[in-house]
Amino acid sequence: MSKACLTLMCVALLTGCASRSLFVSYPSQAAKWKAELAMAPVAVTPPEAGPQDNPPPEENAASSASGDSLVPANLAAEPPASPVISKLEAASSGADGVLYLQELGRVNQLQGRREASRQAFAGAVAAYDEEDASARIQVSSLAATGTSMLTNDNARAYIAPDYERIFTRAYQALNYWAANDATGTAVELRAAALEQQVAANKREKEIAKAEQEAEENNVDVGQFDGYFEGLNAVAGDVKSSFQNAWTFYLSALFWEAHGEYNDALVDYKKALEIHPDADMLKEDVQRVSAAMNGKKPDGGMVAILYEQGYVQPRAEFSLPIPTVHGFFSVAFPTYALQDKPRPNSLRVLDTAMQPLGETRVLADVGGLAAKDLKERLPGMLVRQTLRATAKYNLQKEANNNYGALGAFATQIYNLVSEQADRRSWLSLPAYAQATRFTLPQGEQTLILSTPQGDATLTVPVVNRGLTVIHAVALPGRLITRVLPVQEGPL
Repeated sequence: MSKACLTLMCVALLTGCASRSLFVSYPSQAAKWKAELAMAPVAVTPPEAGPQDNPPPEENAASSASGDSLVPANLAAEPPASPVISKLEAASSGADGVLYLQELGRVNQLQGRREASRQAFAGAVAAYDEEDASARIQVSSLAATGTSMLTNDNARAYIAPDYERIFTRAYQALNYWAANDATGTAVELRAAALEQQVAANKREKEIAKAEQEAEENNVDVGQFDGYFEGLNAVAGDVKSSFQNAWTFYLSALFWEAHGEYNDALVDYKKALEIHPDADMLKEDVQRVSAAMNGKKPDGGMVAILYEQGYVQPRAEFSLPIPTVHGFFSVAFPTYALQDKPRPNSLRVLDTAMQPLGETRVLADVGGLAAKDLKERLPGMLVRQTLRATAKYNLQKEANNNYGALGAFATQIYNLVSEQADRRSWLSLPAYAQATRFTLPQGEQTLILSTPQGDATLTVPVVNRGLTVIHAVALPGRLITRVLPVQEGPL
């Protein structure tokens, strides 16, 4: 009777858990709502009065067979929540809530639900603050504990890596910018800079702690290097897992437009340190340096902030883990080079089809993600080694207590529960790019050309002001939004 009960309990456990995120890979879940997002309508959002009271243009046209317009206009309110939104909202209250809040903020932003996006990102930031406060008062171990010891790393609450936290701040700044709230934009941009500074200060300590715990648990991390060579290929030229030149560039543009040349110069130089071969960034440094000496050219600057596609999801492979009981094959996350999209630039032309600019990559998001995973490997390898041993002991105990049936049941459980942690923010772009150029004052018509489609925009250009176009290329569509002009002192 006890054997039959054990069998039924195991079947029930596996049946119930198999439908939960613990046993269903996150990329599989995300693929469903990303497919819905590709079909979801995009609506414009009425502008909000900001402290500068810059009147938005009455209308900006974006025409293309595959283009959508997300521009300030008084033509429509925020659209109702789509099924995608409802699913993400429902998931945001769980242990992985911060991940779903990030996705929710991003998806709402893409659909033109600016206020809902701000609320979701604010929720994610609150989760960061709670996590940071908890880390200060608790001594945490990298070793697996609780449920994750006998299942997989997906049982651990999701902790947003630094590059995701920085993108949250940048997107929130864009939300405030779209609302013509220069003060809110400035606060978020300074928060993004602080996130990068804090990440730089803590990263080496975190890596050292993980390596120490690996040594204490007799886990030779170096023996696995050959299995993760692909991570280095995906990371490419990315120097660190958190330095984001795109966010620095967004910030520098904002400070420059408001005459905060010292801050602008600092951020342009930080972006240049990450991409020392970028002629555009060198010119930006020279321009702001000249402005600090009173040399300000006429005309208005137009900048394109371009996001290409979706970042690649984590892949999974089997890694042989040596334990005192022999080798165990465990599921481990990685990034595969063949899954990484190729960068495609956005070209800007005038109505005479003369080129005005072409974006260049400032943030390889897949590279940031691969670099972050590589830095987390020591701690993950420790947990996998301890988990493999724990699962072996569970199987041995079941065999001793329940015989062959118990051993078989635990073998099935171990097989089903062996899932790599493939969670990451998957609505982020594959590449974040930018370009900028100067145009005469007045309304100007631009043509944006990408492999996902073209868009024609009429944008306001203010002498010594800044007009930013935020463009996002998703599968089969190009979403564009013209942000309120920034000018004058804060």
